[in-house]
Amino acid sequence: MSLNKEDILYTSKNLLRDVKRTLKDQEEIKNLKGENFNVFSILKMESKENGTHSAFLGELLNPKGSHNFKSVFLGLFLQQLGFEGLELSSAEVVLEYSLGFIDDKAKTGGRVDIYIKDATNKTICIENKIYATDQNLQIKRYSNHNKENNTVYYLTLTGEEPSDWSKDDLAINEDYHCISYRKTIIEWLELCLKEAADQPILRESIKQYIILLKKLTNQLSDDKMEKEIKDIIKANYKSAKTISDNIEAVEVEYASLYLMEIGEMVITKLNETESIWSFSVGNDLTTSWSGLNIYNEKWIEGLKVQLQGNSKIHTSQNKYGLIAYNESFSRELIHKKLKKAGFSELEWSSNMYWACYNNVTNFGDIEVRTDLFNDKTRAKLVEQVAGRIIELCILCDEPLRNFPKIETK
Repeated sequence: MSLNKEDILYTSKNLLRDVKRTLKDQEEIKNLKGENFNVFSILKMESKENGTHSAFLGELLNPKGSHNFKSVFLGLFLQQLGFEGLELSSAEVVLEYSLGFIDDKAKTGGRVDIYIKDATNKTICIENKIYATDQNLQIKRYSNHNKENNTVYYLTLTGEEPSDWSKDDLAINEDYHCISYRKTIIEWLELCLKEAADQPILRESIKQYIILLKKLTNQLSDDKMEKEIKDIIKANYKSAKTISDNIEAVEVEYASLYLMEIGEMVITKLNETESIWSFSVGNDLTTSWSGLNIYNEKWIEGLKVQLQGNSKIHTSQNKYGLIAYNESFSRELIHKKLKKAGFSELEWSSNMYWACYNNVTNFGDIEVRTDLFNDKTRAKLVEQVAGRIIELCILCDEPLRNFPKIETK
């Protein structure tokens, strides 16, 4: 039976109502189980790749870890990967293992988030990405390490591939492999949970971490509720698909409104004394790294303050900072000038594109993303982010006026 527009709208409303009810029931169950009390969330450690995720995974994988299960968890992990040949009796796990200084010309070096090696010189490099961006030639550099005996895994929330500038000419499932928290890690942790059944502290720690990962990957923590939602979708598939196909359009519409409101607030404040500031919002926010640009007419072309996502702004960790490509501008001179105005390098990160940047709103978290669609909660986000951008613009204004580009021969 085919559905007309009115039928689709009617069933869509019913579908959303039913899913909303199921989610409400899920929230009540979480409260009864005490699942909303999550130490990782309370301490705001949810999105810290190394401080939280690599540290927790590394401790479980480490045969000498405080869990006292020796190589049991590592063995289960290799089993989950389908990896054979690593000698468990001599295996070592090292976090942030140095492969030497980064050499982009030779495509070598860097720090591996989780590094596993054995006495036979077999190694595993795991690059752990929650919301951080890829570094230049990152996966390529890792693949060139111990080339004949090394396997590279790219770990993300949902199993996406690394960027082109990270993997270079590598082929997936040949030169590197993609794994996910959503499937690979959660399924492995469920196996670890069974092993730790009679160790209450370890068991509950693993359970809390699984709950965190299900939150980050937008999965229900209750299997019954998950099945109920799947059944609702199955019974109303055409309406569900119509809703699904329009979700990103709604996200982009409100992300654009959010950026416009920030831009207008920033420019209105900055131009109170001198009308030299302007802004633009990217034409296509479905493109990675498109966002809000703030310009100063006293700055040379190539210098600007920017707000963007690590990928798409409406679904990822956002960051803001000063764009100044290191091939065009002296990073040392920029920092020297900014320090006189109160800039502290310790409070900021930098790379080849950004002279300085900081993380701000994280729309990778669906609960934060939901704030986009409510005028009051979006207004709070706008005020918060605009305030930080205004501070940076004021800091950079005078020091960067007529700042010279590097002369190229």
